Amino acid sequence: MTEKFTHALCALIRRLGQQAKQLRDNGLTIEQKGRQDFVSQADVYVENELRAWLKTQRPQDGLLGEERGLEPGSDGIWVIDPIDGTTNFILGMDYWCISVAYVRAHNIELGIIYAPDRNEFFFAQTGKGAYLNEQKLTIREPSPEAVVLGLGRSSRTPPRDYTQTIETLFEHGIEHRRFGAGALMLAHVAAGQVHGYFEAHLHSWDALAGMALIKEAGGMHNDFLASDGLTQGNNAWAASPAVWKRLQPVLLPNG
Repeated sequence: MTEKFTHALCALIRRLGQQAKQLRDNGLTIEQKGRQDFVSQADVYVENELRAWLKTQRPQDGLLGEERGLEPGSDGIWVIDPIDGTTNFILGMDYWCISVAYVRAHNIELGIIYAPDRNEFFFAQTGKGAYLNEQKLTIREPSPEAVVLGLGRSSRTPPRDYTQTIETLFEHGIEHRRFGAGALMLAHVAAGQVHGYFEAHLHSWDALAGMALIKEAGGMHNDFLASDGLTQGNNAWAASPAVWKRLQPVLLPNG
């Protein structure tokens, strides 16, 4: 994967983020996929544009996206969430992003997350570090009494599991935040704005780009791709090393 290619991909993602904002500002067509699960005209447009461009640039690769599913390939696979945090996006909140990851041979080789309304562009590539707006990211360890964990809630797990997680965190003196876009919260772990992230079930298009960022910034994450996590999703757990050591036995005692 050449530097010229990655620069062109980043430029495309920036352009699509701005176009998504324009579509929202001009009024969106919105459909409901399920309870509190929406897809907008912008979701479909961004994914279609990314797929079309990637097919011309890397026809050997597969594609997996939230809106159009899996197209197998003969090499790696691009994993795309055209808009993570669609509800936030529709409501005019700034906490949403485009998320793109590249996976080959069970390794997340590239992760890009762009939050247009926040002017945050995250990029990570294996062995080359993680960056926010060209500033290199390094995981910072919090003091033990100041840990804040990002949480996600999945409709694919019982509500009681989520409330039990919150109770467990309180019992261990851990604060939490939930902002409605797992990909962006994972990016903010890499940036040190939260110290970890946990969700009982997350799709790969929401998880992988952020995990690439966290690993390159010096953090840790679970083996999300195990047990067919690429196509079926998995639990998602990532943190700074000290927070991982402290909470992994509590939140994921068997993993």
